Amino acid sequence: MSRFTSPDFLRQAGGKHVRAEPPPVVDLAQPSIARLRSFHLKGKDHFEGDRELATRTDQAAPGFQEIVLGERAFLQRAVRYLAEEAGIRQFLQLGAGLPAPGDPHELVPEGRIVYATDDPMVLAHHRALLRGGGNTLTVKGGLTEPGRVLRDPETQRFLDLDRPVGLLLSGTVEHVSDDEDPAGRISALREGLAPGSHLALSHYCRPDPEQFPRDALRATRLQEILVEHLGSGWWRSRREIEACFNGWEILSPGVLEVQRWRTLPVAPPVPGCYQMPRRNRRLILGGLARI
Repeated sequence: MSRFTSPDFLRQAGGKHVRAEPPPVVDLAQPSIARLRSFHLKGKDHFEGDRELATRTDQAAPGFQEIVLGERAFLQRAVRYLAEEAGIRQFLQLGAGLPAPGDPHELVPEGRIVYATDDPMVLAHHRALLRGGGNTLTVKGGLTEPGRVLRDPETQRFLDLDRPVGLLLSGTVEHVSDDEDPAGRISALREGLAPGSHLALSHYCRPDPEQFPRDALRATRLQEILVEHLGSGWWRSRREIEACFNGWEILSPGVLEVQRWRTLPVAPPVPGCYQMPRRNRRLILGGLARI
């Protein structure tokens, strides 16, 4: 039994011992989005079922890990751009994964970051590892419950929603089904944010099968595998991804392959930062927009 799964786990926070919440019940045989991502980011929070799924995805699209790393690299570059160029100092990340080096609060240590997740294991890890951190808060919720996250009393105390916020949706929207209307949920979030707020969004892409038949086939195979084993993981067309930005002003250079997204000013390297993918480049798009 690890220290994170022990109900008697205590940690020091703000000079006081705090009893952690009861640990979540985890089905070790059932893969999860967060643990699969942890495996690809070379973390330690994954089990055999997650590793088996990682093998399946790499067989369907050799180099799939690079898609995950590219998604992570886009998020990190977007956060740094928002902080350095747009002056954003508060962020809201929906669909947060397990804590890892190079998370947004490490990139912008002077900012405030709210992590929202509906995964009980991720919630427990965040609250255990980041409890007492002055610039982070973790709340329960996800993209399918946009109003819940914004109305959460903790969120409202921690963020000034009358000022611009950086909304981070990387590795999130592809796990919301069409029936759940992801574009509509993002619009609902936009309505609750102040003018000057920005959206950083990346999404798995299904290229045009007539133009890029091989890439389109890989996207189809990956979707079949992820939906079968995770219950989500949809590859959408460029037009469907661009629809997620409806009501926002898309910033240059637009919505495009993440490795082509703008370069950043020269800055010292940050531990945990990743490079853009070299393979499967057409299978993930990203973009930045503002209200």
